[in-house]
Amino acid sequence: MLNAYSRDVSVFAEQPQSPWAMYLATDAGAYRFLCFDLDASRGNTVYDAGKLTLWLNELGIDHVLTKSGPSEGRHVWLALEDEASAETVRELAQLAAQLFPSLDPTPLMNPRTGCVRPPGSPHRNGDSSRPAGPIDALLDPSVTPDQVRELRAFLIDAGAEELAPVTSLTKGMVVDADGYPHITGTRRPLSARVRLVLDTPPADDASYALATVLAGCANARWTLAEVRELVDDAPGFEHVRSQRHKHGHRIPRTPQGRERALVSAWRHAITYVAANPSTGDGSDEGFLTRCAATVEAVDAAQVRANAMPGLWGGDRASSSQRSRTGTHSTRAVLDALCLYMAQAAQLTIEADVRRISADTGYGRTTVHEALRRLATPTDEASPESAWIVREGTPEGAHAQRYRLSRKFSTETQANNRTQVLARPGAALPLQARTQHIARLAKNLQALAHDAFTAPHSFGRTTGLVYKYVDEGSVVTVDDLTRSTGLDAARTRTALRTLHAHGLLQRLDQGWTRGEQSTVEAAARMFGVAGHLEARRARYTEERHCWAWWQAEVQWMSRRGKRRRRRRPPTAAQLLSVSDRPEYPRYPRNAGRGDHRLALALVRAGSIDVPVLRAA
Repeated sequence: MLNAYSRDVSVFAEQPQSPWAMYLATDAGAYRFLCFDLDASRGNTVYDAGKLTLWLNELGIDHVLTKSGPSEGRHVWLALEDEASAETVRELAQLAAQLFPSLDPTPLMNPRTGCVRPPGSPHRNGDSSRPAGPIDALLDPSVTPDQVRELRAFLIDAGAEELAPVTSLTKGMVVDADGYPHITGTRRPLSARVRLVLDTPPADDASYALATVLAGCANARWTLAEVRELVDDAPGFEHVRSQRHKHGHRIPRTPQGRERALVSAWRHAITYVAANPSTGDGSDEGFLTRCAATVEAVDAAQVRANAMPGLWGGDRASSSQRSRTGTHSTRAVLDALCLYMAQAAQLTIEADVRRISADTGYGRTTVHEALRRLATPTDEASPESAWIVREGTPEGAHAQRYRLSRKFSTETQANNRTQVLARPGAALPLQARTQHIARLAKNLQALAHDAFTAPHSFGRTTGLVYKYVDEGSVVTVDDLTRSTGLDAARTRTALRTLHAHGLLQRLDQGWTRGEQSTVEAAARMFGVAGHLEARRARYTEERHCWAWWQAEVQWMSRRGKRRRRRRPPTAAQLLSVSDRPEYPRYPRNAGRGDHRLALALVRAGSIDVPVLRAA
C-alpha cells in the first residue's frame, strides 16, 4: 500500500489526526525544506541516518532526525534559509542516493508532488513521526546556500560520482576498439610539466592533479588503455585509487569505483582537449577565468530561454510565425550549443550540423533552419540582439564558429523568486560547469531516441511530454503544459498515447513512468530501432568523404610537391618517388572530383580512415 493523500489543506493551528505530509517546495518549484527519506525496505536506515547526521554535524549544518513510524524508517530534515532550485536539489539527491542505499530520493526529485510526513504526523500503521531531539532547526530555517554547496562537495568527496555524459564525437576525436574516445594523431611522450604532476603526490586537491594529468595524456594522443597502465602506481592518479574520508584521510575505492572515476574523468578530459587543441605542454593558466565567463553566459541564456516557452513553438502559433521565432528543435539546438560551450569552457565554439544532429536527434535540414533562426537578430541594426552570432565563415576542414550574443555576458540577471534558476547563485565555476554539462546532456538525450524521432514513431510532441515525466516523479497535466509549452489538448493526447503503450501510468495524483514497457521496446514495435544509429553512421561516412576531399585539395595546393603516376583510387601502395600522403588519390570524373564515387569507396571500407584523419 502506498502513502496517498487525497487533498491539499492549509494547516495553521490544529494539525490533522490522520496521516498527513507537507510539501518541500513552493508552488514556483523552489525548495524550502530538504528531507532525506530513509526507507527500511531499501536498506539499513539506522546506519545510514547515523552516517548522514554525523556528516551534517561535521559540516555544521543544523538538522532534525525523526523516526518516521513503526517500520524503523528515518527522516533527516534541513530547513533552508534561502530557497534552492529544483535542479540543485535533484543533483544533491542523486549524489546522496549513491552513498545511502536506504534513501528514497523521490521527494527531492519532484518539486510538484514531493512531500514527507513532518514530526508529529501519524503513521498509517500506528505511531507517529517522532523527533530524536528539539525541532528548533525546522522552526528557524538556517541552512545557507553555501552550506548546501558544501554538502554537495562533501558527498562527492565521500565517493559519489557525476558521470560525464556521452555525446557525439567532435572534430579530432575517435573511439578505440572498446568504445572509449581519444584524440587522433601520433602518440608522443608526456611533456615535462605533465610528467612532473604525474610523479608528484598531490598535496591538496587530488582531483585537480588527475584532471591535469589526463588532459596532458589526451593532448599527447594517448588512449584510455595506455592511461590505465599508470593507474596502479603513478602518484597523479591518487584520486582514481582512493577517495577522501570524512576525517580528511583517504580510503581505497572499490574496483568499480576506480573504473567509474577514471572513465568519467577521461571523457571530460578528451572533450576539453578536443575543443581546446594545444601544441605546447597543455598548460592553461586562464582556464578558471574563462570557465567563469562561459558559465555566466550559458546560465543567462538558459534562464532567458526557460522564461519564454512560447518562443519555441509550444503554443499554437501559425507556421509563418514559428518560422520567424522557432520551434522545439530551435531550443534543442540552442541547448546543444550551450552544452558544447560548457564542455569546452569557451564562449566561441565550432559546430557542424551533423554533430548537432547526432546530439539532438533532428535531421540536418531542421538543424540548419534552427541555426538560422537563432542567428536572426530581432533588431536588424544590432546583430547582438540574436541568440547566437556567427564568427567568420566555415573554411576547409573547419566548421562554422558560433558564440552566444554578448548580451548574455554583460546583463545582470535579477533574482526572481518565481523563476527557477538554472543553477544556484554564486556557485563555483567548476561546479556550475559540471551541472550545466549534466543537465543539458540529459535534456538532449531524452528526445534523441528512435521512438520519438523516426518516421511512423510516436513523434516529437509525444516525446516532449515523455521527456518531462522524470523517472520517480508524478506530474499533472498543468505541470506538463507549463514545462512543455504545449496546450492541454495536445498534452492529454500525448499522455493517452504513452499510456496505451505502457510507457506512462496514471495515479490519483497525476502521471508517472510506467513499468510495463520501455522506449526501446516501443521502437522495436514500430520497426524503427536503429534509425538514429543509421543516420549517425551515414553522417560519419560523409564526414570522412569531406575530410578526404579537403586533404586532397590541401595537397594539390602545396608547392614543390613531387607528383606520381596516376593510379586507381583504391590503390594501397604508394610510389617511393612520391611525397603524396598515405591515402589514395581522390576519384575524378572529367577532371572534377567525383564525390559520389568517393562516398561509395568510403562506405565500402576502401579508405584507411585513421590515416586520412591524421593527414
